[in-house]
Amino acid sequence: MAIADAPPTESDALSAGPERLVEGTLADRLRHLELFSRWKVEGMLHGPNRSPLIGFNSDFRQHRAYFPGDSLKHFDWRVYARTGRQVVRQYEETTNVRVHVVVDASGSMKYAGEGRSKWDFAVRNAAVLLYVAFLRRDAFSLSGFATARERHIGFGTGHGHLLRCFRSLLSAGAEGATDFDAGMGGALGGSLRHKGLTVVLSDCMDDPENIGKKIARVRSRGGDAVLFQVMDPSERSFDFNLITRFHDLEGPEILVVDPALMRSAYQRTFDDHVEGLRAACRRHGFDHHVLSVRDDYAEPLVAYLRWRMERFG
Repeated sequence: MAIADAPPTESDALSAGPERLVEGTLADRLRHLELFSRWKVEGMLHGPNRSPLIGFNSDFRQHRAYFPGDSLKHFDWRVYARTGRQVVRQYEETTNVRVHVVVDASGSMKYAGEGRSKWDFAVRNAAVLLYVAFLRRDAFSLSGFATARERHIGFGTGHGHLLRCFRSLLSAGAEGATDFDAGMGGALGGSLRHKGLTVVLSDCMDDPENIGKKIARVRSRGGDAVLFQVMDPSERSFDFNLITRFHDLEGPEILVVDPALMRSAYQRTFDDHVEGLRAACRRHGFDHHVLSVRDDYAEPLVAYLRWRMERFG
């Protein structure tokens, strides 16, 4: 009986300095992207997201009747000349969105097929999201989770805060079991206190409905969310040709199987899981998007952000 070990470890370490996580042509490509929340948000800095607060220093929203004492600066003389109505112009302020990036740091994220590991891929994509928020002057935060919230960095802005988040990503690792209830529940705590956009990167090794309900707590508090399911192509193809020993990356279990005998059933189960996640996210009112591990790690995320800008911007 031939036995081959399924690759359980990372294929390339994240050895670059924090300032090199996003650089060169990639940094230039990100300058035209934005992270939109589908829902109105409140913030302290001016940015691209609509605010529910009415002001007089941005995009025109509506007219309202003029009242004695109103500043004549915003009196609409054209409407008055045309109709005799005394109205002032109201404007809709734009404001920044709070972006909370949550990364699954459990052991299953160490899995690597023929290229980079899911953890390496997730870290690099998290860095892209944080950098886009930094460019748009959005407040951003970072949390990791496995069985509890780990390495949390609260909301902030600016280059120094960005480097702190990058250093945290580079110093962390994917280890241990997953407890979505306790881990993600703790990691989402900041999102429940502040309306904004919560982005979760995870391989989603849990019941789809449980994941959907957990993230839906953000939606119930008036925020928006996106779940990026990080997936290695070999996890779906199950393209192992020999009887293979599979090691549980989150525990001591070892399973020896003949892939040829179970490939079709495995792929059906895998597809059902992905579709279950998509349906649960749709049911709870937020986006689910698969990010498939590849060498050009930023391309799928950039394509999604462009689509989101066209849809909600």
